[in-house]
Amino acid sequence: MKITALEAFDVREPATGRTYAVLKATTDQNSVGWGEAAHISRAALAKARAVTSGQEPSRYDVLTRQLSGDPVSAAVNMALLDLYGQEAKAPVFQLLGGPTRFKVRAMTTLAKPADRAALWDQGHRAFLVPVALPSTITARPKIIEGIASQFAALRSASENLDFVADGLAALPSAEAADLAVALEPYHPLWFDRPTREPNDEVLGRIAAESTTPLGLGHHLAEISPVQNYLRQGICDILRLSLNHLGITPLRRAAAVAEPYYTAVAPHHTGGPIATAAALHLAASLPNFFVQEVPPALDRETRQLRDDMVGAPIEAVKDGYFALTTKPGLGIRVNESLIRRLAQ
Repeated sequence: MKITALEAFDVREPATGRTYAVLKATTDQNSVGWGEAAHISRAALAKARAVTSGQEPSRYDVLTRQLSGDPVSAAVNMALLDLYGQEAKAPVFQLLGGPTRFKVRAMTTLAKPADRAALWDQGHRAFLVPVALPSTITARPKIIEGIASQFAALRSASENLDFVADGLAALPSAEAADLAVALEPYHPLWFDRPTREPNDEVLGRIAAESTTPLGLGHHLAEISPVQNYLRQGICDILRLSLNHLGITPLRRAAAVAEPYYTAVAPHHTGGPIATAAALHLAASLPNFFVQEVPPALDRETRQLRDDMVGAPIEAVKDGYFALTTKPGLGIRVNESLIRRLAQ
């Protein structure tokens, strides 16, 4: 089985406006594998075609390395693993060493407090909550007090709810440091991308002054800086982006993180093909923590995402996703729907 063609589609979800790129890989045996990336440029697609043409899907890792640094590498990595799993008649997580778990903890974004009931009804029990500086308050103690009170209310809402404070890489370092301390009584799972000044010295100070865990790594296009984070003790949760790196690069980063007792919670705000890839990745990682997925509050978006991959793979029950045992990524992509969304 050898790769003969790659085709990319820029998908946009009508209701949410969410965008991502879908990659179709075809072989000389008419098998099709699917992947996803944050975006795929024409130049990146041309390079990916040159790198993969005539190659066997089982060379997924070495081919991904040749495309490292560009999001197209993530889509190629997923698509080739999908093909290799189909050829081997095994789910991707079996190709990666077998499952370390049989269900995957889920987390989604809670953009507005009013959305909590709907997401709770969908089965979600862990939420990524954006932190925003109020525009009407200038006194720093009042700002920190106001933000902390929001998380206090969230904590008191349910005993079975967990949350992550998401700084959106937008807070000044002083406010981020104060907020990390203020959040301690409410036990967030971690404080995500806490500051807009993500240099190691600033992050080291925040980590030293607070017991609130820090989540870092969203912006990394390669995994090489990860070890510096770990050696300096400034990263408690590794948050590398699935749609920029792919499955096997994240596995390598997770292996580096494991001796430092650092958990992995991949960042994912794209489509359901990447969700399928994320579940296989999660199943294969001993130090996996929780998998982020974008929210789908309206029925139209929820149904659309299910239809794209032929199954409700993003269905959550009591805070967890189920694993599929079907070959490859375990999805049946609706190509006509993908093409329609890419018009």
